[in-house]
Amino acid sequence: MNHLLTIGELEPAQIQQLLDLSEELEATGEQVLHGKNIGFVFEKPSLRTKIGTEVAINQLGGNAVQIEADLLLANGKAVPFTCRESLFDAMMNVSQWCDAIFARVYSHTTLEKMMKYGTIPVVNALCNLHHPMQALADLLTIQQNFGKEKKLNIAFVGDANNVAFSLFEIALQMGHSVSFGGPQQYSWDEEKLNYFSLLSVQFGGSFNSTTDPAEAVYNADIVYTDTFVSMGEEHLFDDKIRHFQPYQVNEKLFSAAKADAGFMHCLPAHRGIEVTDEVMDHPNSWVYQQAKNRKIVSKGVFAALLSDEYKPLFKPVAQPELTESLSK
Repeated sequence: MNHLLTIGELEPAQIQQLLDLSEELEATGEQVLHGKNIGFVFEKPSLRTKIGTEVAINQLGGNAVQIEADLLLANGKAVPFTCRESLFDAMMNVSQWCDAIFARVYSHTTLEKMMKYGTIPVVNALCNLHHPMQALADLLTIQQNFGKEKKLNIAFVGDANNVAFSLFEIALQMGHSVSFGGPQQYSWDEEKLNYFSLLSVQFGGSFNSTTDPAEAVYNADIVYTDTFVSMGEEHLFDDKIRHFQPYQVNEKLFSAAKADAGFMHCLPAHRGIEVTDEVMDHPNSWVYQQAKNRKIVSKGVFAALLSDEYKPLFKPVAQPELTESLSK
């Protein structure tokens, strides 16, 4: 069984093959998912991930099957399956009808359980630890602007969150250099810092972490930021905004990067908080290109998981230990 829960499950060659396949399918419109049904299970709101992937599946001839969250409510929160029957039974049922599950969940453990209990591929549409589909779209965007061979300096300013983690994984695996700038209170733990350092040594890039945003973006080819307050962290808004005010990507901070640097944001953006209008609307802002690429990389991922022609792109993933900790 093959799945996509994290970027770390992929090797650099597979990542590049997936991106190449994605662009090929976008260009040819080949109906490689004809007759395939992908179940969508979303605990969290979604615009780009949900709609972009639905369109991708439709364009490839497949069907996106919505598992309605309001039918599965428990304590006022959408929790897939668990309020009516066991997750094991639910996944075994869904495995009889669908060819894959695309799930956006609060906890990575939920994805691990879905993978363990079902008999169909599970794809991570976002969880608390990872956002692999975003990272693939980001790398495709970077390659479209800089080419595949050039090694770049990528700066991420803001919160040490799931988007940043998957971005660092994919960038370091492809040999790029990464710099993180964020407040110490919301930075990486030692385990993740060591992991990024190991990736940089293994694949020839570099990793740096600092509390100085200007240092982080100095001489960067790309400046990336994300919301300072992720979904489910609304109760931390006042404290996080207080710590993150110096990390807003404005014209002054953006000017510390290279003159032709690109700006990236996974969206949704909170204009005037983590980024200003001047940077969001800058000629070198690639945020809508990133959004378009969310659809394109979905084509490669689901074709590689479900089409017999492309399945060799994915290697089998070991059954999980069902833990929230980083297991590398």
